[in-house]
Amino acid sequence: MKSKSEQLADMQQRREKILEMIREDGTVTVKMLTEVFDLTEATIRTDLRVLQKEGYVQRYHGGATLMTGKQNTGALMLERQTHLDEKDAIGRLAAQHIENGDTVIFDSGTTTTSIAQYLGHINRLSVVTTAVNIALMLGGEPGVNILLTGGTFKFPTLSTSGEKAASFFENVLAEKLFLATACISPKLGLSFPSETDIKVKSAMINSASTVYVVADSSKIDKVSMFALPCDWSNIQYLITDSGISADSVRAFEALGVKVLVAAVTERNDSQRHFR
Repeated sequence: MKSKSEQLADMQQRREKILEMIREDGTVTVKMLTEVFDLTEATIRTDLRVLQKEGYVQRYHGGATLMTGKQNTGALMLERQTHLDEKDAIGRLAAQHIENGDTVIFDSGTTTTSIAQYLGHINRLSVVTTAVNIALMLGGEPGVNILLTGGTFKFPTLSTSGEKAASFFENVLAEKLFLATACISPKLGLSFPSETDIKVKSAMINSASTVYVVADSSKIDKVSMFALPCDWSNIQYLITDSGISADSVRAFEALGVKVLVAAVTERNDSQRHFR
């Protein structure tokens, strides 16, 4: 039997995982959480009450939603605004791998959004994306053709998701995919706090000739709740920042994944072409 301190640690860890799920999807139901964690509704409702008291979520009958949802969606603001200098550097480096005439798939997220801000050197580009904010950012640019997937809108990532989004990629052929991830580990692969986008990301990978995973170094050698069923042979590049360890670089490259390291500098908005 676990000690009281161990039980408290488990409870705190579970609440952090629940919050991560809500930050990913925007909303959760009590029923879904009871199935994921194999716990009673009473326990889950207590967790949600605590998260509401701490100011993270707003409860409703049968579930909870992210407190900042309406405000951030109205401002077209992504929920995860962390490690911005690193993501900016990754975006700048990733954009150098995009050429005139490419068909590119952009996953949603802050890092892929950073890539879209550095495409001033491109005058012919086809973009397929689940990211509503990226579609709006690039849609008015001459020479950029946008295909936005259908599906269920997820406001924390300003993206579309679900079966319809995944099925959109069945007939898509792209030279390059820039794929976001919550966690990445040489041993455990790519993983996410929610399973809602797993099918979409798998469909993206199947549609692209070359896959670039873009992830700042805080996500490396970590694991989240739901794994992406993907063989390392499907991923050609990892673009990250200089915070990655030499051991991790060797581990990824031993798997056949080329690691590209972006030099982190203070962000300069004047260098960006798309805003």
